[in-house]
Amino acid sequence: MQRFPRETMRISFTTASAARAAASILEQYGFSASQTGRDVVTNCPTLLAAPAIERSIGLELVEGIEFSNGAPRNGTP
Repeated sequence: MQRFPRETMRISFTTASAARAAASILEQYGFSASQTGRDVVTNCPTLLAAPAIERSIGLELVEGIEFSNGAPRNGTP
């Protein structure tokens, strides 16, 4: 997996359409969001991204979150 700029995070979704919807939502909040397949890379802070995604498409569609330091945050090593 590619490294990405320090101030970003990658959010993986169960489907590409969920990723598209999330990218659109984050952009509506004024943050950058780039979607590739089922992943979205954004500069939106986690504490703002999570509630925005939850309200719009639901957190159950999130498979994992990876922060710029490369540490997975989805419960897997």
